[in-house]
Amino acid sequence: MAAATGRLEGQVVIVTGSASGIGAASAYLFAAEGAHVLAVDRDEAANREVVERIEREGGSARASTLDLADQAAVRAAGTRIREHHPRVDLLFNNAGLVVFAPAAETSDADWDEMMGANLRGAFTLTAELVPSLRAAPAGAIVNNASVDGLLAHPFAPVYSIAKAGMIAMTRALAFELGAEGIRVNCIASGGIATPMVEAVPKRVREDATRQIALRRLGDPEEVARVALFLASEEASYITGATLTVDGGRSALTQAVLGPADAWR
Repeated sequence: MAAATGRLEGQVVIVTGSASGIGAASAYLFAAEGAHVLAVDRDEAANREVVERIEREGGSARASTLDLADQAAVRAAGTRIREHHPRVDLLFNNAGLVVFAPAAETSDADWDEMMGANLRGAFTLTAELVPSLRAAPAGAIVNNASVDGLLAHPFAPVYSIAKAGMIAMTRALAFELGAEGIRVNCIASGGIATPMVEAVPKRVREDATRQIALRRLGDPEEVARVALFLASEEASYITGATLTVDGGRSALTQAVLGPADAWR
């Protein structure tokens, strides 16, 4: 990890999907940069481990258990967060999940879970926390979408739909909140070595890696550093942007994701 520079000193930062992968890497990095991190995830035990590591390393953090697919729980969490944190400097909407299934085999439950976790939950939590973001000197929202929101994913169409929605949400909220000094940006990440990617069938993962310009999967911290940049004063005139962090995968517009049976 790069040496800390204190870019988030004294700030209150919320990270969803903080128990592993990009979320955990971001929580560690933000805490090292001086932020108090509210780590939000549905995996209570793993999330607690992230917070305990931050505290062992001298940082400040608190764990909050939340399933973003549960709309009522998201609204209740928003109320609690506003009560405890009248000021929030950064909301990093990072949580997400994927179910690999073609459209004809996607159940209503799959649709509801993916849209809830990847889009609706992020939208609702953001809306709930706008008052706290307004109270910050320079509030920022960073949404972690996916290159699958820019490129079609034929074996996870609902995931692509949800991530495309997050990119559109970024632009809409950037315009809505910009006059109040709240910046909203998006990361379109892809090909990152996270538990979700590791769950992809090995043959598919190897084929996909060969189609990345850098010929490797990214490290979660490489995305966390981009989120830190977008949250910092260094990005003070950037809003409504979607920054692709995928090792060059999206540069190959004719990417092939393997045969359908490889995803089963």
